Amino acid sequence: MAETLVTPVKTLSFEQLALARKRTQAVSDFLEKQLTGYLDTLQSLLLPERLLGKLAGSRSELPGLDKGLAEIQEHYKRFVGKPFDLPKDFEVDWLHEVGARLDLHHWEYSRDVTTESGKRPIQITSPTRWLLTYGPAYTVSQAVQAFGRRQDRRGLDQLRQFIVNALVMQALLARSTGLATMLADLRYDISTQPHTGLNGLPVTMIQSRVPAFLPPDAIIAAATELSGVPAFNELIDVDAARELPDPLRQRISELIQA
Repeated sequence: MAETLVTPVKTLSFEQLALARKRTQAVSDFLEKQLTGYLDTLQSLLLPERLLGKLAGSRSELPGLDKGLAEIQEHYKRFVGKPFDLPKDFEVDWLHEVGARLDLHHWEYSRDVTTESGKRPIQITSPTRWLLTYGPAYTVSQAVQAFGRRQDRRGLDQLRQFIVNALVMQALLARSTGLATMLADLRYDISTQPHTGLNGLPVTMIQSRVPAFLPPDAIIAAATELSGVPAFNELIDVDAARELPDPLRQRISELIQA
């Protein structure tokens, strides 16, 4: 999918690539493990039943349920016509199928890289950005594949559920501003981003404050030609990471000086 968030390009030699990849893998693994732990702790705040009550399997009534349902139904209308071709009528039973598990998937996108033979699409994976979805259900990659073969009835049903899940999560997060603030204090930003592999379907992204970059096209082209795989990972910007600001320390300093 095309990138909607611009990744900076930074000079890097081919000889420096192996060390940069090793550092990137170590930091990315740490960040994902840390984020997974945070989400495990916060999972109860992201349960679909907090928005939908009995419609999502809860045993108790929920004030404001009708408003939340109406919002999801209204947003769903955008996907009834082309190119999604989803059923016109929204079925409330679909909300029972929204999973309660939180799944993380690395943000991936396609980038046209200049090679000696011309432009070549390369799949780029971010080490510091993830898509947050409800599971068990389609992964993001499976949803993109299903969107590409919409004549498959079963795939269309799964794609429809993926979209419903995404809409439920976004509606819940819109009512949970404190959750976004808490994640920001933990140095993770949560936002909604259009996914061009799904024709602009909004998806929920969590991004670490740790910066990442891409090397020049020549380095990406050489690395992918050597591996034989048209895929590349963004790299952690070590120098910028060492200079990460501390908002808490900065705010306290401002208060002391006031």
